[in-house]
Amino acid sequence: MNTQEYIASGIVESYVLGLASADERLAFEQACEQYPAVRQARDSFEQALEEQALAAAVTPPAFTKEKIMAAVNVTAQTVAFGNEDLRKETAKEYSLSPQASRLGSLRWLAAASVILLLGSTALNFLLYNKYRAASGQLDEMLASNQQMASANKVMQTRLDEYTQSINHLKDSNMAVIAMKGQAIAPQSLSTVYWDRQTKDVFLLVNALPMPAEGKQFQLWAIVDNKPVDAGLLDMSQANALVKMKNIPRAQAFAITLEKKGGSAVPDLKALYVMGKV
Repeated sequence: MNTQEYIASGIVESYVLGLASADERLAFEQACEQYPAVRQARDSFEQALEEQALAAAVTPPAFTKEKIMAAVNVTAQTVAFGNEDLRKETAKEYSLSPQASRLGSLRWLAAASVILLLGSTALNFLLYNKYRAASGQLDEMLASNQQMASANKVMQTRLDEYTQSINHLKDSNMAVIAMKGQAIAPQSLSTVYWDRQTKDVFLLVNALPMPAEGKQFQLWAIVDNKPVDAGLLDMSQANALVKMKNIPRAQAFAITLEKKGGSAVPDLKALYVMGKV
């Protein structure tokens, strides 16, 4: 059992104030016997209620004690000597006046008010704890829903990209150029999809190694035996069909490994893949 969560649930206040059900009371008493922290929380709350009641108690006037003691002495004399007149006189003298009766009623009302105030305070504390717990759960649910909405948005974006890629591949104007691995990396393979009508170029990485730090793959179009920059490859997008630069015409395509940011001319010693149109 997580005793701190159990205590914070408000069960201590419910038990002490008599608001708990029979099952809750039984479970709480068992928890008090088993977990010292729960028992200490109960004792602390009971002590706090007692201290608050004592602090709010109404102190009777000093003359009340004197009247009570005088009444006790006279009554004792009446019993001892059987003086009926003295008994009547004493009863008449020390009978409560209307003002004293009103004072006693006010004290009872004050005491009842203090009890109601303590009960209201404890109940408000209990309801606040439950509200705080419910509010925390609601915040967690809202955060979880927001995360799910964000994840769904990302998945929908990717799905749209894949759908668009498939539509490109199915286009009858699309030329497919397979670029096979060269001497430096014979296992490498990439594919260029070149739209003969729009001249758009799309690159799909089938198998390329992760470039070293400070290096980046660059696509080239071979036009009249001269390399033309067709764009840089971001490996974070290598698992999708990536749109490169528009190429009006070409006889072949190739990929080399260049410095990050690309080069003006290809490094033929770092030629990874190449394929003819």
